[in-house]
Parts: sequence; structure tokens; C-alpha cells
Amino acid sequence: MRILKWVAAVVVLLVAGAVIAVLTVDVNRFKPQIVAAVENATGRKLDIAQDMKLSLWPLGIGVKQVSFANAAWGSRPQMATVGEFTAQVDLIALLSSQVKIDSLVLNDVDLLLEKDRQGRANWDFAGQKPAPQQQPQSQPAQQSGGTVIPSIENVSLKNVRVAYRDAQTNSQNNVALSELTVKQASGGLLAVKMAADVDGKAITADGTLGSFDDLMSGSRPWPIKMTATLPGAKASVDGSIAQPMQGKGIALKLAVDAPDLAKVAALAGATAPAVPLTLQADVKDTGPQRYALSNIAAKIADSDLSGNAEVNLAGAKPSVRFDLASKNMDVTQLMPKESAAAAKPAAGGGSTAGSSTGGQQRLFSSDPLPLDGLNAVDATGSYKAERLKAPKLDAQGVALNLTLKDGVLNAKPAIANLSNGSLNGDITVNAKSKAMSAKLDGKGVVLSEYLQKAGITDIVRRGGATDLVLDVNSSAASMQQMMAGLNGKMVLKVGEGELKEEYIRDFLPGLARAVSALDRATAKTKLHCVVSGLDFKNGIVTPKAILAETGSMTMTGDGTVNLGTERLDLKLVPSSRDTGLAAMLPPVNVRGSLTDPSFTPDSAALAKGVLGTVAGVAALGPLAILSPAMGSGGDDAATACAKAVALAEGRPVPQSAAPAAGAQPQQQPQSSNPVDNLKRGLGNLLGR
Repeated sequence: MRILKWVAAVVVLLVAGAVIAVLTVDVNRFKPQIVAAVENATGRKLDIAQDMKLSLWPLGIGVKQVSFANAAWGSRPQMATVGEFTAQVDLIALLSSQVKIDSLVLNDVDLLLEKDRQGRANWDFAGQKPAPQQQPQSQPAQQSGGTVIPSIENVSLKNVRVAYRDAQTNSQNNVALSELTVKQASGGLLAVKMAADVDGKAITADGTLGSFDDLMSGSRPWPIKMTATLPGAKASVDGSIAQPMQGKGIALKLAVDAPDLAKVAALAGATAPAVPLTLQADVKDTGPQRYALSNIAAKIADSDLSGNAEVNLAGAKPSVRFDLASKNMDVTQLMPKESAAAAKPAAGGGSTAGSSTGGQQRLFSSDPLPLDGLNAVDATGSYKAERLKAPKLDAQGVALNLTLKDGVLNAKPAIANLSNGSLNGDITVNAKSKAMSAKLDGKGVVLSEYLQKAGITDIVRRGGATDLVLDVNSSAASMQQMMAGLNGKMVLKVGEGELKEEYIRDFLPGLARAVSALDRATAKTKLHCVVSGLDFKNGIVTPKAILAETGSMTMTGDGTVNLGTERLDLKLVPSSRDTGLAAMLPPVNVRGSLTDPSFTPDSAALAKGVLGTVAGVAALGPLAILSPAMGSGGDDAATACAKAVALAEGRPVPQSAAPAAGAQPQQQPQSSNPVDNLKRGLGNLLGR
């Protein structure tokens, strides 16, 4: 018992001594050393305005009104100011050489992070530190392995303001943290609660995290279960990270519920439609800076998206691989309202012009295309959609294979059902050379269905199966340069269908006004074919064949269209197998611009009082073979269509059909040679 009394007395004396030492030690005498150490490490001045205070139980230190100087070029004198800082340390753990901070409090913090116009950052202290002093040879260097990392159990931050300014981009962001608390919870977890304002947008978060010890040691997976709310959305993450300090062993489930996507996009300074969005995905790391997103399930308005993707950030530039699919994808619902409105045809059938040059409204914009974005990432993947709806497109069975490597984009779209037809393509865009090439092959697209579904026109009431072959290349710097440098060819073939009555008046009102006799020619609504074969050379469009055949009227044409200047120089020659009607149809000159074409009867033909098909033969050249008066006497609508297709495709023109039974024989046999027909037409025109 005597020994126990001595032990108790010694303990009391030790505790009393420790209390007296703590109460009598003036920690403020260490302020000059603390200030000097900070200045030596950063080259910046640290100012502690008030006295530091030391407490015994719990052991802690407190300081108020601390400021840290900004860079010499900074926009204000202080980089940071702290109203109050308090830290309480676990004394028992400290006796065991462990630094365990029971409580850390920061109040009234104002931190400025900024860059100047030269790109210098005020948090970069390189070049501002004094030259390090050499240690004496006899003093051993401290081993990094001896560094003690403190453990923090409870954190309280209030009224913390962080501002970021970038003079190069003239941008600024502000975060006001009204509250951030981290407290011990059951099961060794930490309960986290946060309320902040980011550039005027309120954001809150709460949930649980693994302990600080597990975070630093990585001895076991570090659990995360957090939910955040922000304007227009709620997001959650649930899972664990095996080695959080190394960013390895990520296994998380992400979920986003955004009733208003527009509000979420506004947080990033972007625009988006005000539609609901839900998203779920599993995230795992598959290697250093490689992340896999699996079981993706997204719903945006009436559209859906599912599949897998992988992002690799380890290379010189990010790369993405994806395999995605949709049952329904309606792009029109995802476009900003102004873009959706621009995609619709203007009232009266006009077009929304891209720009204006010299008083002329331009159809094709001169704004540079965003090709630089193709250099930002490499990508490869596939996408399939059971149904895809976009401006001027409503298709089923859509597939897209895409590769993007070193700024070269190659896309291979395929549509199994586009208005009962199919479409395949191969498109390449090179961001470095600013070049593009496109090949499209469409077969059996029902024109009436396509035009009406796309909201373009109801000129074709029924049928009109269409084939399209397009093979072009050009510059891709802007739409204007693309059209001005276009080279290649196009063949368009529209089969039998039914037209809306008075289709010329509805579709080309200028042409209807120029040729009033077309009213008689449009009474019947049968469409036999429309054929167009075009050659493109440096933006100049030259027709190899132009034919619109209804049986009662045939429209042929020739001339050029300059896509660079957007000027028209065409001659359309309407004709008819009805001799009474044919004598009333003059050729029509089409001039002006693509946005404002003009249609006028050929003045030379009117001056001579010569109407009918032969009045325009001199201008048509070899294409005159497509006119009823210049072809064989036995030509019917089907034969005219076959000839036009042959001309458009560069094949030999087929022989004309024999005269129908009961038809009057021709006074003179007609040759199938277009040159002979041209001579005969000129002879009729000159009265020979």
C-alpha cells in the first residue's frame, strides 16, 4: 500500500507539473519562428495578428486573424485570410507517437486562387523561396519514412469563401461554403454534411465516408455513400475504393436524377433543353488512369441509352471506347429551342440563310466548323438505335461505327429502314488537312413518306421510291468553303408516284407565274420519274441529266449552279406530248441566288414568237434527247425515264420504244442519235 501511495503521488506531481508547464508556457514566443519558417518555404509573409492560445485538456492550440500574402502581381494583398483556427489533439495518442486531431475548426476563411495574363499561378511558390541552407555534415537528413501523418476525426468549417480568377480567359468562379462538418458515426464511419453556393447555385451533400485512418493507410476498402443535391438534379455515389490515396480499386455505383437538365447544364455555363434525365452506371478502374463504365442506363425525355464505355486518361490525349444502344432516340427533343426552330423550313418555303455578303443573303455559313475538337480525344465505338428521330430524319434500324484517331474522324452510318428504304454511308473528316469525303448509297426510300414525315412538303402524295448515290469530297473548313470546293457526283432517281395537284404552283411558285400554261399540265397527278445526274467540280454543278416526267408534262433542263457564289444559271424546258399544250410552253431561265431564285420566260423565244420544246433545244445540247419532241416518235414516259437514268449514270442511252398500236406513223424516221435530234430541233426552230 505504501508503494501505491508513492506511485499515486508521483503521478499527481507529474500531472501537476504538466499543467503548470502548459499554463506557464508562452506559445507566442514561437510566432517569429513560425512566420520565418513559412516565409522560408514560400517566399510569402504570414501574419498572425492576435495571440496564440494553448489549452491542456483537451490539448489544443487556437489562433485568430491570420493572413497569408499574395503573389507580388496578385490582384489583392492577401492570398488567404483566416478568422479562426483551432486544433485539439488526443494527448494519450500523442504519448504513443501518434498525432490524432480530435477536432479541427476553421471559420471565416477567404481564399483567392488566381492566374495572371502570363499564366502564372499565385499558388505556385517556385522561384519565390530563398535558397535552401546546407545542413552540417554531422547532422543526418530526416528520412521521409519517418513522417507522421495526422489523423483527423472531427472537422468543422464555416463561412469559407474560395474565388478562382483567370486573367487569360477573363473568367471567375466563386464557392461559398457555409457549412462543412465531419463527425464520427457508428461503425467507424464519418458522417459528412455540406452546404455551399457555387457561382450562385446552391449545392448540398450528406452521407458517410470511411475513417481517416483507413483513408491514409489503405488497409481495407474505403467506403463511400454520399448524396448531393444541386439545381435541377440529385446525384448519389455508393461503393468503395480499395486504395483511395492511389486512386486504385474503384468500385462505385453512380445515379443521377435530374428533372430539369437545363438547370444542370447552366452550372457548367452550357445550355440544354428543359427535359428530365435519369442515369445509372457502374464505375471501375481497369488500369492506371483507365475507367470502365458498365451497365449504363440513361433516360432523357423520351429517349434511352444503354451499354458500356471505357475512358483512358493515361496517354498523350484521352481515348474513349463505347458500345451503346437505344430503343428510341429523339434528337429533336434534346436540341436547344433555337436550333430546333432553325431546322424547320421557313414560312413560304424559304431557307434560313447562313450569312450575308455584298448584300446577298448566303445559304451556306462562312463560320469555321469546330474541327479542332477532333484533336482533343481519340475514340472508337458503335451505336445502334431501333428508332432514331432527328431533324429531317425518322429512321429504324440505325447503326453507326465510328473511329476518331489523331484528328481523323471516320463514320459509317447504316439505316435499315428509312421510309421503307435503306441508306449506307462512309464519311471521313480530317481536322489537320481540313478535308472531307462522303459516300452515300440510298435505295428504295419512299419519297412521299420521307417528305411528309420530315415536314418538308406534301408535294408527293404517294409513292416515289427513290435511289441516291452520292460520292463527293471537299474542304471542311466551313460550310461555305465545303460547297465552293465540292468535287464528285450525285445520281438521284425517283420512281413512280402520285403528285399533289397544282404541284408546280405549290413547289415552285416563281416557275408557275412564269409559265401560266402549266396549270393545264398539272391537272393530272401521275409522277413517272424524277432523274437528276449532277457532276461537281470545284463547286460548279453541271447536270448530266435533269428530267421530271408526269406523262402530261416533261421538264428537262441544263446550265450550271455555282455553289461558291450561290448563283444560278439554268434553263428549264417544259414540254408536253399534247401538241396543243406544247405550243404554249416557253423555256424558262432560272437566275438569281439559291436563296432568291428568279424564273423568267426565255425572251429570245418570245421575241421570235416561237414556243414549244424546240424553243429551248439550242441551250439543252445533248440533253435535248430527254424532250418528247426531240426523242423518237415512239417515246413514252417510261422510255424517257430510262434514257435519263442512262445519261445520269454515264451508260449508253437505250433505243426508243416502238410506236404504240394504233398510233399514226411518223412522217420521217427519227434517229436515236442526240446530235441528229439536236439538228432537227434547230431546223424546226429556224423554220427549215
